[in-house]
Amino acid sequence: AVLAHSVGLYRAHRAAGMPLPAVATGHSMGFFSALVAAEVVPLEAGLDLIAATEEEADRRFGAGTMGMAFTIGLREEEVRRRLEAFPELEISNVNGTAQGTVSGPRAALEAFVASVRPDCMKADLLPVRHPLHCGLMAPLLPHVKDRLSAILPRDPAFPLLSPLDGRTIEGGFEAWEEAVVSIPAAIHWPQVVAAFRAWTDRGFECGHGRQLAGLTGWLDRGFRVESLQSPRSWA
Repeated sequence: AVLAHSVGLYRAHRAAGMPLPAVATGHSMGFFSALVAAEVVPLEAGLDLIAATEEEADRRFGAGTMGMAFTIGLREEEVRRRLEAFPELEISNVNGTAQGTVSGPRAALEAFVASVRPDCMKADLLPVRHPLHCGLMAPLLPHVKDRLSAILPRDPAFPLLSPLDGRTIEGGFEAWEEAVVSIPAAIHWPQVVAAFRAWTDRGFECGHGRQLAGLTGWLDRGFRVESLQSPRSWA
């Protein structure tokens, strides 16, 4: 639903006259939306990538055994220090200077959250059932790649930035491979935002609400990010 909504919103604005983006990226599954918007793969391929990942993760891990947790108010170096006591867990998203997620077995996540909650603004489990963006997802990749082997990506209609580190991606096969390998890889959003700023000082969030716009604004107060659900202007 999230992927279809983002792509539908983008296509509606394009039909209404919005020019092609100068560059695009996405946070986690948002990168799949960017691939579809850039015509690298059709919408069905993006949905298949999600389904293949979810189904293989369900088969391997079992219900209720894995997940993710978030922290707000702890810097990355402090989170890494705290994780020394929880070797089963990994940092999965660095979203800001003091905001991020960790992934791994649910029991360890619950213990980690309990240990850091007194020392940060907020910490809790996320409503997901898989250890996304951590090494535990790496064994799934051969199955996912095999299931999607018939997909032939095209070069993007506009440049894309890696959701992992912000580097520029211009080829279709490279972009599709980046989407797949991002499944077990940690996202470093500050690097992505810094790379995006090298292209423009204004962006548009293509999705529901303003969560990513707000997250980006905390990183760079001079970077203007609006929502395509209620933009003031494309110009």
